[in-house]
Amino acid sequence: MNRFALSRREALAGVIAAAALGGGAWEAAGSAARGGVGSRVEVVVPAAAGGGFDTVARQAQHALQTNGLTRTVEVVNMPGGGGTVGLSHVAGQTGRADLLMVMGTSILGGVRITGSAVTLDDITPLARLAEDYVVVAVRADSPLTSFADLAERWAADPRAVAVAGGAVGTADHLLAALALRGVGADPADLTYIVYSGDGEVLTSLLSHTADVAVSSYNGFAAQIDAGEVRALAVSAARPLPGVDIPTLREAGLDLDLANWRGLAAAPGLDAGQRDRLAGLAQDLVATEEWRESVRRFGWEDAFLAGADFADFLAEEDDRLTGIIDGLGLLA
Repeated sequence: MNRFALSRREALAGVIAAAALGGGAWEAAGSAARGGVGSRVEVVVPAAAGGGFDTVARQAQHALQTNGLTRTVEVVNMPGGGGTVGLSHVAGQTGRADLLMVMGTSILGGVRITGSAVTLDDITPLARLAEDYVVVAVRADSPLTSFADLAERWAADPRAVAVAGGAVGTADHLLAALALRGVGADPADLTYIVYSGDGEVLTSLLSHTADVAVSSYNGFAAQIDAGEVRALAVSAARPLPGVDIPTLREAGLDLDLANWRGLAAAPGLDAGQRDRLAGLAQDLVATEEWRESVRRFGWEDAFLAGADFADFLAEEDDRLTGIIDGLGLLA
């Protein structure tokens, strides 16, 4: 049975007709959002400050407030459980029309690996905003100068390479396990050190606690530019505009993994409340501030809403569950 069938009928009811961007439904929803100027919106980040989810929330906060789409946007970080702590909080806020949550690949992975009783069926998915990608990085003084060097080291003794990244089940973790399998080693031999945010991952790498780090591109961008960190590869399917990092495919590994970012809302909203929040998401991605964030952080625009987003979530959940099961990570 499709795990997202209820979400399509209930959580996304009222926005399905909005799938054709620029249509009347979106115009009405956008007007509703703009009519909410002066309101307060709380954005839950199911991760620590400084990471990819947090960056999405902070950039959305700036764009929404700068353009008067809402007067106040408060970002609240709730890390833990591969994103399921924040997910559970939002699931318990039935009927709250002033609440959003950043969601994405890592939420789906966290739900499956932890066996969380709370899933996306318990909230209201709204839209996919953009795609982010995972970078495989080392210190500038590392003897690993290319992904081929890492592949050789991994194949010889995978347990000897300490890899720092986000929570188990996140895109960071899945990418590292998939890459290890891709070089012919057993994912069970991955030496993986879990941290709650990009800042801690970077500190672990620079302090020589970890040999390799996996995290979002923007989490390492400043250190890459400063020459402190060397990016070996990025998980995008094709080269990112303006980003001089080879893809894993260019590095010889048949692998890519998009770390998409989106927005969800609390459960139990009526049609008008869903329309307003859906319109807010639509208005957000249309702002110049958001478009600049997409360019600056190496994201790719990937807006998707309505029935198409519901279909995407069902397919993505099946895909990630298959990956997790194939890696032997399901309990």
